Amino acid sequence: MRETIATWLGSFALDPVLRTHAVEVFTALPEPVRRDLMDDPAFVICDIAAGPDALAEVPVGLPQPGRGARSVALKRTLIRRPAAFVRWVIAHELAHAHLRNEGREPGEDPERAADALAAEWGYPRP
Repeated sequence: MRETIATWLGSFALDPVLRTHAVEVFTALPEPVRRDLMDDPAFVICDIAAGPDALAEVPVGLPQPGRGARSVALKRTLIRRPAAFVRWVIAHELAHAHLRNEGREPGEDPERAADALAAEWGYPRP
């Protein structure tokens, strides 16, 4: 499974260090969540430059009828952070993508929902 994930992530514009962390996180995801993201042709993950003068283009997949598109953009500066933090950020952002930036149930705060899912997947907020 790890090799399949690594190959799939290789199709995205993602820094090699961030890609390595993303492989670890995707490997830890429950199968239905992993399939939800990996089987979605409108899902994109990339890295972006961060800074006061940086402009970033975030790729967006071709929206699917009734489902839209999902993009996860990771700041390249994450590569300078501890692994636990990087993996939590990736898991948190993947949770947002999986939940389509909503809560798990009506009225739930999307940030709390993403934190809770990331923790369930083995990546609690450091």
